[in-house]
Amino acid sequence: MNKKVFWSLVVCLLLVSCAAMMDGLQNIVVPDFFHPPKLEVQGPAIDLTVVPKPWQVAIKSGDAKLEKLDAHVYKLTSKSGHLRIPLEKGELIYGLTERLVAPRGPSEMQIQEIGSLDRRGEIVYQWEIPSFAAYVPFYISSRGYGMWVQGWDPGAWDVGKTNPDLLEVGFYPGKQGFTCYFITGDSYPEIMNHFTNLMGRPILPPKWSYSPWRWRDEHRRIITDFEGVKMNADLVEDITMYEKLGFPKGIYLIDRPWAEGNYGYGGFTWDETRFPNPKKMIDMLHKRGWHVMLWAGPWALGYKKDEFGYEARQNGYMIGNRNIDFTNPQAVEWQKAKIVDFMKTYGTDAWKLDRADEYNPSQPTDIYFNGESGFQNHNLYPFLYAQTFSDATRSVRGDDFIIMSRPAQNGTTKYAIHYGGDSPGAVLAHGKMTGTDLGLRAVIIEVQRNAILGFPTWGSDTGGYEPFRDRDVFARWLEVSCFCPLMEIGGVGPRTVWNMPTEPKNDPELIKIYHRYTWIHERMVDYTYALAQKAHETGDPIVHPLFFDWPDDPKVANLWDEYLYGPSLLVAPIWKIGMRSREVYLPKGEWQDLWDPSKKYSGPATVKVEVPLDKITVFVRMEQASLLPKGLIEGL
Repeated sequence: MNKKVFWSLVVCLLLVSCAAMMDGLQNIVVPDFFHPPKLEVQGPAIDLTVVPKPWQVAIKSGDAKLEKLDAHVYKLTSKSGHLRIPLEKGELIYGLTERLVAPRGPSEMQIQEIGSLDRRGEIVYQWEIPSFAAYVPFYISSRGYGMWVQGWDPGAWDVGKTNPDLLEVGFYPGKQGFTCYFITGDSYPEIMNHFTNLMGRPILPPKWSYSPWRWRDEHRRIITDFEGVKMNADLVEDITMYEKLGFPKGIYLIDRPWAEGNYGYGGFTWDETRFPNPKKMIDMLHKRGWHVMLWAGPWALGYKKDEFGYEARQNGYMIGNRNIDFTNPQAVEWQKAKIVDFMKTYGTDAWKLDRADEYNPSQPTDIYFNGESGFQNHNLYPFLYAQTFSDATRSVRGDDFIIMSRPAQNGTTKYAIHYGGDSPGAVLAHGKMTGTDLGLRAVIIEVQRNAILGFPTWGSDTGGYEPFRDRDVFARWLEVSCFCPLMEIGGVGPRTVWNMPTEPKNDPELIKIYHRYTWIHERMVDYTYALAQKAHETGDPIVHPLFFDWPDDPKVANLWDEYLYGPSLLVAPIWKIGMRSREVYLPKGEWQDLWDPSKKYSGPATVKVEVPLDKITVFVRMEQASLLPKGLIEGL
């Protein structure tokens, strides 16, 4: 290539780039956020002994300070974040992350049939990666104690992987040093009480949070007339078909893109080529019984004067080339003012907080406003993001709002409820998307993991964010979501039972299943809300792994495919495509089949049940049956 041609190409590229910038487009430099940095257990070791009964924690060697705060809690402080704790034979370790296992591939992108409630034999990283993004440095031991690390420092847990008889903790303390707490109690709920008293109590969302949700990953730019007003056709279809088919109304979530500008989120200005008449649209949704939630991100995008990116750059509110620096108090107040003004103008009820587990600059050379590096701030960033949106929204709506966050860290539970990221209904295999039932399997474990981590109100993208390819998966996921605190139905592509991506398109059996389980979920709102109030007051989660209630029964110690939904219902889902029966273990107590009250059992017992596609195995715990609403399945 001669010099003249070369420089002509350079000029052309510059002109294209300038034109793109003038037009508000933004070229994003993407960091490698899918892999944590090399986190190792290192530094001077502190050897400990932990004896639950009688309760005692002692330092065998190492430089640390140990203080007994009360009858249940010890506090340890040190300059080193390296602890060594013996593991006993048969001891199980629960918690740490929502993600099944540390690597992203087998736990998400190419999901495998791996993971359980027990983390023993793993190395687990305390470093936020998308999109199964609840990371809380807290575990519960089957010996009857818990351990929580305060703050947001990066770290790693070697849970008997290197040495089967040793749990090694390796954190990278910041300027404040390393602090952790050892917690005991007479029961697992009591341990959760002391833990959430330290970390922060879970927020109590309004009762309407627990009605079924409907959303789409993207509303197409198709406009229709509805009651004399031009509105988005996809939204109108959802609203009218819900009414026609008699489905209960709850929250209508409008995901990105909904705004003008970069990535459909250049600011809080509606894209009226997609959503015309937004104020009338929101008023219509409210009048028809829906609450309205919008997607939000931690971004300041764009170069136009009316876009967040322009203003943030002018004022030094950014870190990197897209993220708001939430460690900057002025940036926080700027973003809060934008949120408040928007909500007062349009009357929206809630926010879905996406991202913040990716893109935020996280290198040692990325220096934030607070003077800390991106490495040290990486896990803090999601907390500040949730806090900012929560504080702003509360100033407009009091307690009557929802913040639902994908990334979750220490303390996030004080500000936000949580959802399970991009649970797969399909994965890329041999160059094409192929359906899987393993995303649903993961959800059954993740709802219990989140309960342990202090997030009692949790849900998943029913059918998978990348959508199901087999109608079995959608039907079974609807059933599981019914017996989760959040029943949010949506994701990429169509999953409307009146226009299915599978055959038949208009699916009478799926319509019946959808109707049945959305209504059961709706009928349980008072039951679920009472449990959410208890979780807010004591940290006792809505969902219990069975070992919470039967700690002395070895059969439930790592039984991940059954759980309690509140104290009254034992749920034993089917997740495998084509499966129509299963064995269910019933612990000690009296049990009754939800669908057939004539079937009664005394536990402990293992029973085999037939489970047609329109049923999920649920047993009523008779000593707690009075808490359930009357007529839970009547007419369904």
